[in-house]
Amino acid sequence: MFRKSWMQLVLGGALCAAVAGCGSSSSGGSSSSSRDLKIAYQANIASFDPDNSFEVAGLGAIRAVYQGLVTYSPNSTKLVGLLAKNWTISGGGTTYTFHLRSDVKFHDGTAMTSKSVKAAFTRRSNPKLILSYFLAGVKSMSTPDPHTFVVKLSGPEPYFLDSLASAWGPKVVGPDALQAHAGKDVSMSYLNTHADGTGPFTLTNFSQGQSYTLTRFANYWGRKPYFNTVKISVIPNIEQQILQLRNGQLDMVLHGYPYDQLKTVSSPLNIFAYNDLGLEMGYINTSGPLKNPAWRKRVAAAVNPSGWVSQAFGSRATVAHSLFPKLMPQPGSPLAYPPAPGGGGGAMPTVRVVYTQEEAGVQQRVGDLLVARLQAAGIKASARSVPQAQLTSWYKKPGAAPADLVIVQENPDDASPQSMVGDFYVAGSPLNVFNYTTPGANALFQKAFKQRSEQTANSLYFAGTKMLFDRGAFLPFADLKDIIVYRGNLTDFSPVPAVPWNIDLGTVRRG
Repeated sequence: MFRKSWMQLVLGGALCAAVAGCGSSSSGGSSSSSRDLKIAYQANIASFDPDNSFEVAGLGAIRAVYQGLVTYSPNSTKLVGLLAKNWTISGGGTTYTFHLRSDVKFHDGTAMTSKSVKAAFTRRSNPKLILSYFLAGVKSMSTPDPHTFVVKLSGPEPYFLDSLASAWGPKVVGPDALQAHAGKDVSMSYLNTHADGTGPFTLTNFSQGQSYTLTRFANYWGRKPYFNTVKISVIPNIEQQILQLRNGQLDMVLHGYPYDQLKTVSSPLNIFAYNDLGLEMGYINTSGPLKNPAWRKRVAAAVNPSGWVSQAFGSRATVAHSLFPKLMPQPGSPLAYPPAPGGGGGAMPTVRVVYTQEEAGVQQRVGDLLVARLQAAGIKASARSVPQAQLTSWYKKPGAAPADLVIVQENPDDASPQSMVGDFYVAGSPLNVFNYTTPGANALFQKAFKQRSEQTANSLYFAGTKMLFDRGAFLPFADLKDIIVYRGNLTDFSPVPAVPWNIDLGTVRRG
């Protein structure tokens, strides 16, 4: 889904044409079928620029080419160093001193230094770039020596390291892109279809809307990748992806394999389940026919997830207890759905349940279950899919949207509650499907954003989201594991939270 952070809203913060066959200059290894990894994306990578793209589709490829200073440990929200070996925090939480690795080379062959890191962060700070808001709180940057990089913030940001670890967080881009190909647009045209990073793979082919190729980087500083090449094709239809997986044309289906078909998966196919902070949610349109709070209460009572989550997802999901994924901090008391019938309010209109076509493999089953539960509660209901682009336009005029309950799997930018609130629960963000908030909740969120203490901020976030839940606007359904179905003996997927529908292409191996 298209992404925009609340931090950008608070602080005031023509994708590329199709160009084929371009990438960075250095690569290593020779190609063979056993050392080729074949995967598919459901959507086109519109831009490979790590500073100027919200897309989920290309995250795995971009993270295989580009790296940041810190990351999350696999299967954990623990922050660990990546291009930074370690760091210290001083100045009352406003100064971050990063001690950089000394053995890192860019794909153009030059060595990474603190000056090249500063150049990349300076580029990311440019307001012309979509993701500049990640560094909106930065006051200054300095390079005391070639392997020390210092960032000073305008004020304390308890979740600053989480934002750096985000899949959309700042990446270190090399001088070949930022200097030799700066052009007149801070390298935006060049980086749409080319790359110069520090990761285990280089970008050697970018055929937009068709295919992309990553090639093993011989001078990678870390553990060398097993695969010589990663071949990525664009296959929007999940049934076609599954067919190609079964025929051996693909090595894995990364996202969208229908949960109700998993029981039929058998050798040589295998299943890998992991927690990517996925939260199955419902958005209720409070500006449409369900503007009556009593009607929203009846709907909430009918779709209580305790009655259907296991039917939809089996053992790969648990009932959600808050509007934050369970790997995040949780409020002391779980949110409680209203008991049936939940109030009167006269004859209710038909409840139109909607999900996106891109997510139909997962959400159609959920939609059918919700319709059945609504009808069992005496509420007329229907379910259908719509193009994702249509759904993401409804926040502008929610009252005119042809939907009353939208079901989605949401994934935040990072593993902090602030990210979850900023991405989904603040009016003005396109990820807030019906652009709903209340003055009381918004005031709590604004106050939380200014806190120095994570504990205090979290308490305010919990209080604000409870207010939204009590008003029947946001319904948490399930903490949902993502599923990868793959062929043969692939191992070492090393997934990290807040990187949905992707694996670590640098660590995955055969055998």
